[in-house]
Amino acid sequence: MKEKLLLVDDEADFLDVLSEFLRDEGYEVAIAHDAKEALTILGARPVDLLLSDINMPGMKGFELIKEACRLYPSLKCALITAYDVRDYLYMAKHYNIGNIITKTTPFNFDEVKLLVKNILTEDVFGLDHYMSGAVEETRVRSTNEIENVIKQIVGGMPDLRHKRKFRQVLNEIIVNAVYYGAKSERGRPERLLAAGGEPVVRGGDRYPVGPPTPKRPGSRCATQKGVLTKEEVLYWLERNATRGEDGVSVGLLDEHGKGLFISRETIDRFIVNIKARGTPRKS
Repeated sequence: MKEKLLLVDDEADFLDVLSEFLRDEGYEVAIAHDAKEALTILGARPVDLLLSDINMPGMKGFELIKEACRLYPSLKCALITAYDVRDYLYMAKHYNIGNIITKTTPFNFDEVKLLVKNILTEDVFGLDHYMSGAVEETRVRSTNEIENVIKQIVGGMPDLRHKRKFRQVLNEIIVNAVYYGAKSERGRPERLLAAGGEPVVRGGDRYPVGPPTPKRPGSRCATQKGVLTKEEVLYWLERNATRGEDGVSVGLLDEHGKGLFISRETIDRFIVNIKARGTPRKS
């Protein structure tokens, strides 16, 4: 049985192109040009996934998803935008929305295909869900190995600028996972999943880290300890992205959140996946 998608965007050309692509991928696709039309369609037929633009005349994408989820709690949703996601961190936090797809130029259809599949199946953990090709693992068995592991991962990257940025992100994420993953500043367990992280059993001092693929570097860092929530991730990202009246980040002096923000700002894609406590991970 085909899974049913509803695309909402006031740009007719974009709707035509994306809907045709997703139909070719085997989905049943309905389209709407505004939120009012989308709510009418949702009331008339079952929909598995709602993909909505953010900026539309009348009701905006955030408001549409809030109302759609109120009416249909099992509905899966994601937002699409051509603008910088940083501009919408406050709204994402306010409406508790974690899936935002960017309209890249040229538009990345393969990435959208992967994200749609991941959202529908809820099978999101693992670098292979976001990048094709073989994925290997390097395990950090002690804190003394962190530097060597980072060198090993970035060693094959030909672009020095990309290598420097990737190294910075790996250092932030791995160090946070090793030193702060087990306990938060509030004295309770904390969970950090970054760069497309996959939950695995953290035995002793073992922290799985995947190396880059030949065509596009990617890495994951994971820990199963802790209870960092989507709300907390959005909170820290939004605080660091917001400027005060003095032009300085309001989160500048915060003891938490900088690693998440630096990683989000530095690399092409930063994905945080969190498994709810008590929910079995799908294979």
